[in-house]
Amino acid sequence: MERRKEGFVGSRENRGRARTTVKKEENKEPRNGIKRNTRMPRKPRETMIKRENMPRKEGDIFKKNKLKIIPLGGLQEVGKNITVFEYENDIILVDCGVSFPEDDMLGIDLVIPDFTYLVKNKDRIRGLVITHGHEDHIGSIPYFLKQVNVPIYATKLTVGLIKNKLEEHRLTKQTKMHTVKQGDTVELGKFKIEFIKSCHSIPDAVALAIHTPVGVIVHTGD
Repeated sequence: MERRKEGFVGSRENRGRARTTVKKEENKEPRNGIKRNTRMPRKPRETMIKRENMPRKEGDIFKKNKLKIIPLGGLQEVGKNITVFEYENDIILVDCGVSFPEDDMLGIDLVIPDFTYLVKNKDRIRGLVITHGHEDHIGSIPYFLKQVNVPIYATKLTVGLIKNKLEEHRLTKQTKMHTVKQGDTVELGKFKIEFIKSCHSIPDAVALAIHTPVGVIVHTGD
């Protein structure tokens, strides 16, 4: 009878609820001076909104990015590799290759990238950087130079392979070729290109570390 007076009267469900209630009340009491099941006070929503609207610092990496990376070829396809890196008024190009015709391309010898965007912005192009001498990375250079004349930066073997193509198209005299070594660094506008030794199926290949005002881009070459 004494047990019923403590709150255990009724059905089995009520008895279970009563027992649970008693246990919760016991847990509220601190043990050894330590409070349990305590939570940090929740910050008001107004404070969170104000923090989101706080002005960002100049060095914030999430500020509006002025860097553009535009693949004009070689993305989700084999060959025709050419990538545009653009920051404000400066543009550099990495590679300028061809791809070879498919079975349904009758009468076509080579497939070259679309240079329309580069022709419109030719005054902003600071240079063409080549990673290695495979055709899918250098094959379109003569066709591009006939529309836009820019300096070329490449390693010794790659320069030799490019010169053979320029001689065939009679572009040797008007083209500025710069031979670089693995480990060299070249500044082109706001870009700083570091040539990194790379292992590839053709000798004298390089990867690129392209330093920009917003970070470093690593271009493996292939």
